[in-house]
This record gives sequence, structure tokens and C-alpha cells, in this order.
Amino acid sequence: MMNTEELDSLDKSILRILQEDGRASYSEIARRIGVPESTVRLRVKKLLERGIIRKFAALINPFKAGYSIVAFIAVDTEPGKVKEAAEKLSKLPEVDVLGIATGAHDILMQVTVRDLKELEDFLIEKLGSIDGIKSTETSILTSVRKWGYARVF
Repeated sequence: MMNTEELDSLDKSILRILQEDGRASYSEIARRIGVPESTVRLRVKKLLERGIIRKFAALINPFKAGYSIVAFIAVDTEPGKVKEAAEKLSKLPEVDVLGIATGAHDILMQVTVRDLKELEDFLIEKLGSIDGIKSTETSILTSVRKWGYARVF
């Protein structure tokens, strides 16, 4: 089970602003929510230390950056090999999101590649070389209607 942290209304306000604009300055955030800049600076520091903010990063549109394929891949593993396979898969640069799942498949992941040839190489060479993978099911997105991030409030 995932660890959850309680967030007060000030933390939530800071996070909302940063999710809208990760480049917002501490002084801008402070002005918008009516607290001193030092309060915002301290709160962001604590949110980073607690792992609530994982990191600050740009959200890139892969289609405009030369990647034409975003695919979701469901993976089934041999009994007892789920964690080992997930650990190896998580290290592959093509994998954007990966999780051990309940339901019809053991592992679900999102991958981004330049083209169908790169996807084929990923499926055959990289997934094919990982011990314990029994089968995969791949779905390619034909369009993306929403790019997002984890919204927790």
C-alpha cells in the first residue's frame, strides 16, 4: 500500500500553483496566496524532503520532439517474477510510467519511441531479453486528448 501524507490547505495551494506553472517564483506564489515568501520557500523545501514533490521538470510533448509513438504495454510474467521483471523494465529509457497492477495483467507501462521500428526493437530485443516475461499486449495511442500529471486534490 502507498504511504500517504497529510497536506494542509497552504501546502495544497502551493502545489496547485506549481502544477499550473512550475516556474512560478516563490514571491509570486506568496503574493497569490497571501503569505510571506519565506513561508513558501520553507514549505516547498519540506514538500521536496517528504517526497511529495518528486522533482521539478518540463512536461514535453513527445510528438513535437520527434517521437511519434506512445504506447501502453500490459505485461504478464511467470509466477514469482513480477517484481524482478518490473525492476528491470523500470530501468529502460523508453519506459515513462510503470506499475505492478491488479487485474488481467501483472505490469502496466507507458513507453515513448520514435517510430514503429523502434517499438518493434523494444518489444523484441529489450522485453524479449528480460527473464520472466511470459507475454505482452501493446496498444498504440492514435491521438492524445489530455497530457497531465498526478493531481492529488
